[in-house]
Amino acid sequence: MTSATIWTLFVLGIIFAALIGFALGRRQAPGGTAQLKEVEELHEQELAQKQLELEAYQEQVHQHYNKTANLFKEMAGSYKELFDHLSVGYEQLGDLSEQRVLPERAGALLDGPDTNPRSDFMNPKDQDEDSLTR
Repeated sequence: MTSATIWTLFVLGIIFAALIGFALGRRQAPGGTAQLKEVEELHEQELAQKQLELEAYQEQVHQHYNKTANLFKEMAGSYKELFDHLSVGYEQLGDLSEQRVLPERAGALLDGPDTNPRSDFMNPKDQDEDSLTR
């Protein structure tokens, strides 16, 4: 074999190897179907995990507000009991000759002062001063 034949075979071998490499490379291109399915499954798993975390958080918020509502209801009941106790004690022990300091019902404390200036149970001392200036 002559050196020209050897060089020709060498160049043809390199070209043939490059073509085979190119064909295999195109067949296994990055971002192929297998890799896309893998990434899609990974994202679906992450989405499912985040959905579970969100549902757990929402349940915690729901439980928190339920407990808050129950505690508030118990507290309101306790304040009503205290008000009733004070009202009974006031009726039995207090001096009712001039005016009533406590309202007839607990809700009246939340309503604010009465429009009647003679029954301002929130500020009885202010009323005494007002009556003196009239």
